[in-house]
Amino acid sequence: MKPVFLTTVTMAILLPGAALAEPETRTITIDTPRVEGERVVTRDREAGSRTVDATLTRKEDGAVATRNRESQRTDTGRVFSGSTTRFNGDTRSFEGERVRDGNRYTTTGSGIGFNSNEYTYDARGRRTPNGFDRQQRVRNADGEVVAGRNVRVRERGNTRVRRATVGNRDGVRRTTTTRRTVNRRSRGGR
Repeated sequence: MKPVFLTTVTMAILLPGAALAEPETRTITIDTPRVEGERVVTRDREAGSRTVDATLTRKEDGAVATRNRESQRTDTGRVFSGSTTRFNGDTRSFEGERVRDGNRYTTTGSGIGFNSNEYTYDARGRRTPNGFDRQQRVRNADGEVVAGRNVRVRERGNTRVRRATVGNRDGVRRTTTTRRTVNRRSRGGR
């Protein structure tokens, strides 16, 4: 009798459709000298959703910290939300939406920080023929920019140049430029 080898396509046809569409859940157990807990990641590729729930318990006093993040694919991009609670009970939350249009995207969102201050977030980015540009801004309830970052990456020949400018509400700005030689032969055998 000859052995039968089934290809991936054949296996997909033989398996019931519902089994292929089931959400995948992965649990990661955390146990360090200071904390213990777990992180549960649930992903439904067909529905385009992803949820991450994490709970940590501090061993010395039993204090609990949690984090929840959810995202859902839409016709134009993705919506997302989440919250974090620290061991001391301070909580922050956020929600937003990313819209893609060809090689560009825009993201808008809002949230409440650990200090109970409200903020809004906006970002935009675009792919260029030889890299990408990205701008991000965080504004307080009065509309003032309290943090921002501009990133520009260009690749010419075998060199990639990344230039990042970061600022905060005190006007502190830091610009870093990184040059890296890209070895094309090690990337995909070219």
